[in-house]
Amino acid sequence: MAQVVAGCTSIVPKQHPVLPVPSNWPADTMDRQGEGARVRAAELSWQAFFRDPPLRLLVEAALTNNRDMRVAILRVVEAREAYDIRHAAQFPELDLNVKGERSRVPGDLNVTGRSVTASRYGFTVGVTSWEIDLWGRVRSLKEAALHEYLGMDATRRAVRVSMIAAVANAYLGLRELDERIALAARTVDSRRESLRIFSYRYQVGATSQLELTQVQTLLSQAQMLYAQLAQSRAAQAHALGLLVGRLEPVQVATTVPHNDRDLFHDLRAGVPGDLLADRPDIVAAEHALLAANANIGAARAAFFPRVALTGEFGMASAQLNGLFNGEGRAWSFARSFRCRSSMAGGAVPI
Repeated sequence: MAQVVAGCTSIVPKQHPVLPVPSNWPADTMDRQGEGARVRAAELSWQAFFRDPPLRLLVEAALTNNRDMRVAILRVVEAREAYDIRHAAQFPELDLNVKGERSRVPGDLNVTGRSVTASRYGFTVGVTSWEIDLWGRVRSLKEAALHEYLGMDATRRAVRVSMIAAVANAYLGLRELDERIALAARTVDSRRESLRIFSYRYQVGATSQLELTQVQTLLSQAQMLYAQLAQSRAAQAHALGLLVGRLEPVQVATTVPHNDRDLFHDLRAGVPGDLLADRPDIVAAEHALLAANANIGAARAAFFPRVALTGEFGMASAQLNGLFNGEGRAWSFARSFRCRSSMAGGAVPI
């Protein structure tokens, strides 16, 4: 039997497509200046990439409190449990059964006409329908569950990357609106001062009514733009609050104008194939392909005969003190052979 089990084979298709991407960047896009001081994106954590402390705090809050991240983590846990179930199916399932029974049969139901009181005690250890995986069906299902779990974990990492990017973009948008609001506030002050000067000049007859009206119009336009920017900033703060899992808008101190060199770590370009291999959504797609291949192997193996073993060993006795005597041994062994075939639709060539 050990030789038979060792000779089990798998009929999973071994086909892996080649990525249709070039192996190098075009020569005119290579960045040769300062390349030695830069690092690849995959070699850098997001904590090291973002240099701005408020942005790092917002990203940490989003990864902790965001509901989409929680759902992604729970789906990974679910896929891991499904893989554990498939992995356990490769091994025999042991059942331990301990029972004690005492019964009385009335005399009118007995051949002797007397009531009989009987006892039965026993315990058994058994294997219930352990499939001998001759064609790799169980192993293919386990492999499919494994790749589904790994693909779900890659999807979780993709959600994590998307969440970090969304928080960073919302934060940068908030900083941009703050700078535009500050510029609009200075413009409103300048237009208001111009209106004061032109009003005084109109009173002394040094300017016309048309010029005064033009200055008033410029002030109204500046005030309207300031109000629009303030409304956009409130919406952006609410959106950032939803990303980080807060009910109230996010308040960020943005008194100092930001600089890209102060916010981000410098990165250098890599080859296109490496960039694709680092993307978690590409990794998830690859695991989905491998899981589909494994399911094909399991479906093919289902057309071949399935052999399962069932066995039970234990002790049984009518007296409790005789349960562990040598004469109380009890055992049973059975094997099942199942072959399923379907001719619906005619023969399909493989």
